[in-house]
Amino acid sequence: MQLNYYVLGQRIQKIRKNKRISQAVLSTMIDKSAGYISYLECGTKVMSLETFVGIANALEVSTDTLLNRQLTGATEMSNAEAQKIFANCTPYETYVLLDVLKTTKNALRSHHHLLKDEW
Repeated sequence: MQLNYYVLGQRIQKIRKNKRISQAVLSTMIDKSAGYISYLECGTKVMSLETFVGIANALEVSTDTLLNRQLTGATEMSNAEAQKIFANCTPYETYVLLDVLKTTKNALRSHHHLLKDEW
């Protein structure tokens, strides 16, 4: 599997903006130029592992958070977490949680076109 640097850059940008950090400030934090940050966020430049870890540290997030859905083990981790949640549920709680999940999934899919940016 090859990394999608555009998706990675967009994820960095989203987290940076959510934390109200400008490209200039982030660039100072990792000792790079603001233009370089712009290139990374557009996916036109490929960063070194050192820069990647530096960005994660500067944004105070894990590298897994930055990679997000590019990890091949993400589905397995989600399944394991779901199993933990359902492990000690009563049958009633299980049915209610499943109904909530089904309804949420349907709502997400029917309103997908309203989403501004995808994961």
